Amino acid sequence: MQQGLAIVLQVKDHGDSDKIVTLYTLEYGKIVLIAKGAKRSKKRFVNKLELFSLLAIHFAPSRHSSLMRLDQAELLNPFPRLRENYERYIAASLLCELVLHWTREHDCDEELFRLLVWALEGLALAGGAVNRTIIFFHVKMLDILGYRPDLTGCLDCGLLGAPGIVYRFSTMRNGLVCSRCEPQATGNISQPLSIQTIQLLRRAQDMEQGKLERLHFSPAATREAVALLKRYDNHLLQREVQSWSFLG
Repeated sequence: MQQGLAIVLQVKDHGDSDKIVTLYTLEYGKIVLIAKGAKRSKKRFVNKLELFSLLAIHFAPSRHSSLMRLDQAELLNPFPRLRENYERYIAASLLCELVLHWTREHDCDEELFRLLVWALEGLALAGGAVNRTIIFFHVKMLDILGYRPDLTGCLDCGLLGAPGIVYRFSTMRNGLVCSRCEPQATGNISQPLSIQTIQLLRRAQDMEQGKLERLHFSPAATREAVALLKRYDNHLLQREVQSWSFLG
């Protein structure tokens, strides 16, 4: 029998009475388990296997399946406020979907687990900034996983902030290309990024979690940052992250 802390990333029905649950755990990374009888449970799993809930779990290898067997789940935090507000529910769903698609099974990362819990707690705060939390989480997640976008300057000339120069992000090259170098550039070039957006994303890359309130995005910078991260996901994952389409 093994145990650990976990966030619910995905739940699917399986047969008449079971559920397949994908969790991101502190101790084991992403794991997939079968919860036998969960659809009919009156005690063990009732109201526990819900998206983005924080659980303490007990599980074991199954004798009859390649899936591990979820035996017990204690609900530590269901984040009820996230379930009372559509925008925050979608934001929390997006964070979980990002971790679901960006991570591999049994690849443990304590920093990413704690970042996810911190972001869910931040979204649940009455005054928490939704888009700012999403952007900050996404930027930090990319750092942890080794996909940090290069925003230090144009990949070809190295400059940033020259007057009259437009900057775009190349998803193929993972960095900025300026309008002077773009005619000779190769690779997928996305929408323009303002200097303000670039500087804010760079601050987010280096900022500690506890200082998030110092990060202020204008509506235009928010739109640019979200569009960039969405495109970056689609390119590197080679699939769409569905929750992006529901985010206002």
